[in-house]
Amino acid sequence: MSAPRILVLGSYPAVNPRHGGQVRLSQIVRAYESSGFEVKQASFFPGHDFYTGSRTGPADVALSIPLLHDWRGRPNDWVEDVIAGDVAAANDSLVASLEKYAGHVELVHLEQPWLLPLVEKLRDRGRIGAFRLVYGSQNIEHELKRAILRQNHVSEQDEISEAVLALEQRCAAQASLVVAVTSEDAAVLAGWTSAPLVLAPNGIAPWTSTPEKRERWTKQLGNAPFALYVGSAHPPNVQGFCDCFGSSLARLSPVQRIVIAGHVSELIPKTPWFEEWKTLNARRTIAVGILSQEDLSALRDLAHMFILPVTAGGGSNLKTAEALYSGKHVVASPLAMRGFEKLMDLPGLRIASPGREFAAAVAASLDEAPRSGDDNARAQRESLTWQHTLRALCDAAGKTARP
Repeated sequence: MSAPRILVLGSYPAVNPRHGGQVRLSQIVRAYESSGFEVKQASFFPGHDFYTGSRTGPADVALSIPLLHDWRGRPNDWVEDVIAGDVAAANDSLVASLEKYAGHVELVHLEQPWLLPLVEKLRDRGRIGAFRLVYGSQNIEHELKRAILRQNHVSEQDEISEAVLALEQRCAAQASLVVAVTSEDAAVLAGWTSAPLVLAPNGIAPWTSTPEKRERWTKQLGNAPFALYVGSAHPPNVQGFCDCFGSSLARLSPVQRIVIAGHVSELIPKTPWFEEWKTLNARRTIAVGILSQEDLSALRDLAHMFILPVTAGGGSNLKTAEALYSGKHVVASPLAMRGFEKLMDLPGLRIASPGREFAAAVAASLDEAPRSGDDNARAQRESLTWQHTLRALCDAAGKTARP
């Protein structure tokens, strides 16, 4: 019997993953390939430099930014994801190119709801076969979208959020298999579908760093213990950091440091929260920008602790998996532990409410001795690897391809 053929559709390139959604998408592709599927992968995404400046896949398409800012005839900068599927589906030449690339497939895996109109166009045209749909939800997206729109005072927040909800419900209703990252998300999705549901939590790929990279960063940062925060430009990453430390970083001592990496490190210093106590906050932070995986691995290995200041959003957080896997001290907000409840007793983990409690926990952890290895905890951490977390998805998809 031939291997199942599957087309995996995503909303950002998966070839050179940099933010969490890209990482999950790339790991799903790898998991399918390792499980014997014949995989074709294509992504349709906003043509921002962040994506177009990196390597992309052979069927990836950067969509026109102006087209993605047209919300029902009105300009809107907050709907790039919401209407990406409509923009892609309306371009017959793009659809035909995708069909030629994909060939005949038994399954289409749609990661996040945004490209459903494209999936529906493929189904209507019938040129890649009568495929079954696997829908993977990284969040309950309409809730997250509403929170972002409200935070930014977008006037059409109700209209846009309701459109996202309708899109999610259509995805779940049309799917032959639905994938959730947390049990909370699975409970919501179960109300929208009669299809089988599978839980495939976020995970990590074990990392290694080179002595050369560690030496370089030690020279730059010094030998004092530091906390590490890594995040993309996703607005809740910025807001979560500000919310979790109260009015400023004053609860850290003047010699304690937080190293901030990723695109979030460019945005936090520009917030009114940071500016209000700029001298104080700047003394306690080191922003290192967007880094290669090799540099990030070195920082993870050098860090005394990880911080997880999550105050909004659904699904589960990839950075939580990385922090817990590290074996270092970790301070997490309660929301950061969504999807990782079974690991809440790990040694070195402090769960603290945003504000005074969170800031005090970070300061206390920085003052403690470095964590040493623990065999029992190490066994628990192995459950966080992608090989483990995506196994149920691949098993279920195989059954869906051959009912």
